[in-house]
Amino acid sequence: MSQRLQSKRLISAITVLAISFSLSGCVYLRLLHFKNQLKSFDENVSVNTADKLTFAFRNPVVRDSDFVFISGANPDKIERPPQSSDVEVWTWTFEKRLGYPEDKPYRMEFKTRFEEGLLTQMEIDESFAKLVGNELILSLFRKLANAKINKLRRSMSAELNERSLREMSLPSLSEIIDEMGEPTRILKPQSLKNARFEYEFNFLDPKSGKNAGQFRLYFAGHLENPEFEITSFRITGKAR
Repeated sequence: MSQRLQSKRLISAITVLAISFSLSGCVYLRLLHFKNQLKSFDENVSVNTADKLTFAFRNPVVRDSDFVFISGANPDKIERPPQSSDVEVWTWTFEKRLGYPEDKPYRMEFKTRFEEGLLTQMEIDESFAKLVGNELILSLFRKLANAKINKLRRSMSAELNERSLREMSLPSLSEIIDEMGEPTRILKPQSLKNARFEYEFNFLDPKSGKNAGQFRLYFAGHLENPEFEITSFRITGKAR
């Protein structure tokens, strides 16, 4: 291979990398801006609980292309309301990873609404909101303002501890299992008063079938008394 050809390939590779880092930088800056908006939650977000639990973003900054860039996939479905050429509603379906083959399947469906390419609304899965309660989800959403972000792993985590949950009406481990089936796995089963039930959910690329996104829910509770309310709740998520 000639030195000139090697130089051209090196320049091409550097150019591609530079463009990639530039694009990813823009995406993460917008996500950081969105995260900072949540610190002034009431100024930037309105909540509707009349029908389904939805969050509307008054000062939208996240783009539809950001979702595709982070996950590397398109949603399950894209709908365009009649007479609204600049509006799209994207549906994302996450399937529970079964702990064993005979386990009960469970899925969650989330909808994101974009106007002129900007995220203006998010709708939470109805069955999940009914199970854990709107108050818990709202508290968790506020907590995302201080969520731990790992840029290299494209992951985040947020947690509600016993103090945060103290005034809420919460589900029990029994109610969670009745609705969602057995957890993907149980952590710390030797700690009967603080066992952690982990539910793993995955979004599969509709085109390739490969994993494009994942989040995990952790419910802590009492193994010997599963009818007691949960004592903590944690969520972690990551892109492909």
